[in-house]
Amino acid sequence: MSDQECETRDRKETSMLQPNRESLEVTINKIKKNEILLPDFQRQFVWKEEEMQHKLVASVLTKMPIGSILLLKSKDAHDYSCKPLGAKDPIPSEQLPSGAVEFLLDGQQRMTVLANVFSDAIFQLTPQSNNLIAPSALKRRFYLAVPKYGNDAFPDLFGLHSLSFPMRTPDSDEPEFLTQDILPFIRVVPFNVKRDNGKCYNPYSRPIPRMLSELETYCPSVEDGWSYIPLYLLVENETISLNHTTLNNIIVSIAKSVSTAKQLTLNEMLNAGQINNARTYITNNLDKDLYNGYFEPACFEDSSTSVSKEFTKVLEIQANTWASKMFSYLKSCISQINLSQISLEESQRARAIDIYENLNRGGVSLDIFDLIMARVAQATPEPFYQRLEKCVSSGSGYPAANISSAAVKKAFQAVSAQGNYHASESMQCYNSDKNEFPKVYLETFLNILSLICYNGCRGCYTVEHLKRQRKLSLTAKQIDSTCERCCQAIDRACFFFQARCGIRTLKEVNYTLMVPIVGYILDRDACYTGENSSAVFDLLEAWYWSSIFSGAYDKDQNQVMINDLNRLIANTDAIVAGDAPDTTWIATRKDDIMGVKGFSDVDFLMLSGAANDEYPKTVLGNTICQYFLAEGYEDLSLDAAGHTVQLTVFSEYAATLQVHHVIPLGSTGSILSSTKSIRNDKKHYLNSPLNFMYITDHANHSISNKSLAEYTQMIPTSAGLNAVGFVGANIDAAATDDMRKAILINRHAAIAQKIKHHINILLP
Repeated sequence: MSDQECETRDRKETSMLQPNRESLEVTINKIKKNEILLPDFQRQFVWKEEEMQHKLVASVLTKMPIGSILLLKSKDAHDYSCKPLGAKDPIPSEQLPSGAVEFLLDGQQRMTVLANVFSDAIFQLTPQSNNLIAPSALKRRFYLAVPKYGNDAFPDLFGLHSLSFPMRTPDSDEPEFLTQDILPFIRVVPFNVKRDNGKCYNPYSRPIPRMLSELETYCPSVEDGWSYIPLYLLVENETISLNHTTLNNIIVSIAKSVSTAKQLTLNEMLNAGQINNARTYITNNLDKDLYNGYFEPACFEDSSTSVSKEFTKVLEIQANTWASKMFSYLKSCISQINLSQISLEESQRARAIDIYENLNRGGVSLDIFDLIMARVAQATPEPFYQRLEKCVSSGSGYPAANISSAAVKKAFQAVSAQGNYHASESMQCYNSDKNEFPKVYLETFLNILSLICYNGCRGCYTVEHLKRQRKLSLTAKQIDSTCERCCQAIDRACFFFQARCGIRTLKEVNYTLMVPIVGYILDRDACYTGENSSAVFDLLEAWYWSSIFSGAYDKDQNQVMINDLNRLIANTDAIVAGDAPDTTWIATRKDDIMGVKGFSDVDFLMLSGAANDEYPKTVLGNTICQYFLAEGYEDLSLDAAGHTVQLTVFSEYAATLQVHHVIPLGSTGSILSSTKSIRNDKKHYLNSPLNFMYITDHANHSISNKSLAEYTQMIPTSAGLNAVGFVGANIDAAATDDMRKAILINRHAAIAQKIKHHINILLP
């Protein structure tokens, strides 16, 4: 690319990322016209609490910044399944607007609230309340409450009582009050669409021309000591051109109630002959300039009627002026406040996700999966999440013959005989309580989806196939037709990781890019249940252990994953054809097992670098525990009935297994206090991954209060320690630090030897 082309590109991208400034009013009008639509991500509306909505409204009414929104331009509304803001169901394809639209990627919560508070847009677009995304949270009318004349318990923020608005040019001036000051003045009235037993605040009606509407009657006297100004009338309703007229009438009525009260007070003074008091009252309650310009002092010499008449005339001017400024101020809150918009061209979909993530650290994450769901919704009416949930709970059949460990196979057959084992469900690929899939599941789904859909590149995949742009280029038909197949591939991968790798849940997979590799390979029936499928499982297991313990995935994971995938495709193709695969690349990794300096060498695992805050990766401690669980071993304690407990990933105790420090810290005190001391001393060599193993919570509880001598005596001679690499270890109260270190060093050698021998058996 030439320098000039680079300059042009950089200038274009810089310009693209400059936020547009658009008034809140203009944005709401776009929403009303369906020019801004929400892609059907099947997200919930979460800003349901009144307090959260109150704070946003207060920000607008004080002309404070209200954040930014992220929009994706499109020439065609049919690009995604989409819905109006506030709606639960998508717009039928035939009812979508023609021409260009903008899809709201970020800002759903904020814009739904703002459109609902300051307009009637939500109910124009979704007239049936049962189709609202959150009916109870949206069937609310927001009002600005102003204290009536005589209610002095609250500050008169807008100068109503004096009929003197505090800002000279309210359409441009900023108020002196802050959001916390105005919060007590925001009122919410819930309503029923069916007029809520005749209450008049929604919708207002004007059955007879030029008569007060029900809302105009309701607002000035809705609450003792208060009058209400309806905020939802600020954006003009195009179908009912009475919004601003009605709003103005209400504000004028509130102002006139003050002038009327003041007029009554003056008349009482005049009727009582209190001329001097009346004079003082008038000068205190009239604007000085208006008083001098309109009020004739001579009227005091004329009659009380003249005084009252002149006072009324000037009060009326003040009331109208206040009402006009109040209206201007409220209108300026939505017309002058600039909503920051980042609007991206449709070619920038992948980039949009990065921008979203940068805008929403710690918030609800936008992912490619959201856009994928919105796209596939065009091809099928069934919600994508429901399809995935159904797949997770259905299972796909599991070849017990491909489980190599006798102990694991026995435990699996016991679970399988009950008829309720589903690998994806067992691996916790779906959280039914939260109604969500873990991120790793969705990422795996997308990676397998991309690999399957671009199957023409099979065996010569590149890192490009893992990138967002490739995935976002998939059509609705491709996504729809491949959905169940992808889920099945993940399910088969879950079975493999449980049966061969000792992994209990998806979140325990140490390198998540390994999951789509296994899923893609086992997607092929010949690799999963075919004549030579057991050899495929052996190959995958050898690859897995050699890769994990050699640190192959410690760096450049995307590239390593693609390289491994292409090699495994070639290897498994050979196995299925009955030929010998070339596994020299796996053998090379095998030689590095437990010997990579700064990753898995014995000195590093014994925390030789702890003084410089260099610690072994948690992946090694996890994997050591998982490796032995994949083989099966006896727990360190008998169960409550005095029976030995066989531990595997399929045992009834699997979900509650706990990581145990095998060698305690010292010879005094309980095992529990010793373990706590180890954990509190991060640099202690007994925090080495070499000191870990899984035990049951029952064993942990049984051990915790015992002394070291009791602990060593209670472990059955046939149990776990020998089986998990502590071969011939003598953990007793007399052991010195050097003796304990020697035990761990010997375990390092035993683990390395065992894994290498295991891989030699697995490889053809």
